[in-house]
Amino acid sequence: MIKRARGILPTVLIGRLQGYARVLISRNRRMLPVRWLNGIASFIESAYANEGSNLEHNGEAKLLRRATAARFKVAIDVGANVGDWTAYAVKAWPGCCVHAFEVAAPTHFKLLENIRNLGIEDRVTIHCAGLSDFDGRGEIFYYPDDPEVTADMHRHTTKQVQAMPCTFCTGDAYLAEVGIERVDFLKIDVEGAEHKVLKGFSGTIAENRIQCIQFEYGTFSIDTKVLLKDYYALLGERYWIGKIFPAHVEFQDYDWRTENFRFSNYCCVLKTRPELRRMLEG
Repeated sequence: MIKRARGILPTVLIGRLQGYARVLISRNRRMLPVRWLNGIASFIESAYANEGSNLEHNGEAKLLRRATAARFKVAIDVGANVGDWTAYAVKAWPGCCVHAFEVAAPTHFKLLENIRNLGIEDRVTIHCAGLSDFDGRGEIFYYPDDPEVTADMHRHTTKQVQAMPCTFCTGDAYLAEVGIERVDFLKIDVEGAEHKVLKGFSGTIAENRIQCIQFEYGTFSIDTKVLLKDYYALLGERYWIGKIFPAHVEFQDYDWRTENFRFSNYCCVLKTRPELRRMLEG
């Protein structure tokens, strides 16, 4: 009984101290020291949540290297931009060919140039098109000063923008056209339209023909109304889903507390590939 009381007492004290601190901070939130503390706490939370797009720092490059032993043969890069991810994939997976899709024509030309300069054009198939949930013509919004945020919605109202016509197709249709039976890795980074790309692969996903999927989740979910919960509902039956961190992938079931709208990447592994999950989770 004494041991139990000793365990309860610190918990009660900590709870009370937290309550007092909460009141003190909220009452003095306009004071400069409190604002500084809030800024520091926000920075720590952003770092802890692994918010960021740098391949070397956010864990994407580490994931590619970890998967080398899987000997992937076919990867698809949707939203290839200037080819950073594609170049990493070709280097990490010696026997793999990448099908890269970049919907904005100016960025597509830069992608072509980079792939040629790297001397890997024999292993990369490049398309000036987008993957979505329909086949046909559409429109995208291209930002000349920040081409990496090109999107199918005009979100960045303070930036110079150019509306451009483009071509879209579904992933299912593309795979059927080129005769690809299995995709080892599907990477999607399309500024909030990830759910549309996944719907376009619905037939292939239903047949368990995509081994791994990487998608970005973040602030754009506020506009699209597609939450992390919806990605779990779409993929969770067939895939283990985990957030990518610098040293590992943290696979877990859906938790509403992860719905924080911070830009980050998630990795999905087909549940018939437990050895691949072990390889990536570290």
